[in-house]
Amino acid sequence: MTMDLRLFLIGTFPEGVIGGLGLNLMIACSAFITSFLLGHMLAVGRLSRLAPLRWACTGYIELVRSVPLLIVLFWFFFAVPILLKTPASPIWTALIALTAYGAAYQAEYIRSGIRSVAAGEIEAARSLGLSAANVWLQVILPQAHRRMLPTYASYFTSMFKDSSALYLVGLVDLMQTGLIAAERNPDRMLQSYLTVGGLFFIVCWLGTRAGKFLEWKFALRDPGSAGSSAHPPSPSPNPIKENKHAHA
Repeated sequence: MTMDLRLFLIGTFPEGVIGGLGLNLMIACSAFITSFLLGHMLAVGRLSRLAPLRWACTGYIELVRSVPLLIVLFWFFFAVPILLKTPASPIWTALIALTAYGAAYQAEYIRSGIRSVAAGEIEAARSLGLSAANVWLQVILPQAHRRMLPTYASYFTSMFKDSSALYLVGLVDLMQTGLIAAERNPDRMLQSYLTVGGLFFIVCWLGTRAGKFLEWKFALRDPGSAGSSAHPPSPSPNPIKENKHAHA
C-alpha cells in the first residue's frame, strides 16, 4: 500500500521520471507562473493606445477563451509538430498549452485589477513627478495584484484541475497513474479512482482555503474593499489612455 501511494504521489521518482501528483503540481505551478507573466503583456496590450496591438491581444484572448483546453492541447501536440516538422515533447507540449490557455484568462484578471485602481491615485502619483514606468510599478500593479490575489489563487486551483487532461498526450500524471493501477489490479479499481479523486480534492481544497485566507487578509488592509465609504473612488477606465492625456 505504501508503494502504491508513492506511485500516486511521485511516480517512480527518483529512480525514474517524476509522475503522479508531483507531475501535475510541477506543470501546473510552472504554467501558472509563465501564463501570469504572459498575461501581463496581453493585459497591457489590450489597454494599449496602439490599435493593432490592442486588436491582436483582444483577438487572442477572446479566441483562446472560446475553445476548450483539449483543443489547445491537441493543437500543440499534433498540429504544431507537423508545421515545424519536429517531434513534440509531451511535457513541453503540456507546459506550452497550459501557458497559452492560462495567459488568456490571467490577462483578463490582471486587466480587471488594473482598472480597479482609482483614477485619483494615479493622478496623485503623476502629480508627484513619477514617471509612467514608476506609476505602473509602484502604484497601479501593486494595488491591482493585491486586489486580485484571491482570484489568482482560485485560478491556480482551476489550472491544477485542468492538468488532469495531461495523460492524453502521454504523460504519466495522477490520472494516468490511476488508470494504470486500475488496469493492473481490477479488484482494486475503486480504490485507485478514490485515491485519484481524493488527492485532487485535497489540493483543490487547500487552494480554495488559501484563496479565502488571502481575500480575508487583504480585505482588511485595503480600504477600498472594506465598504466603509459611501462614495468609493472611481476606477480608472484605462490608465494608458489617461497617461496620454496627462502629457497632452
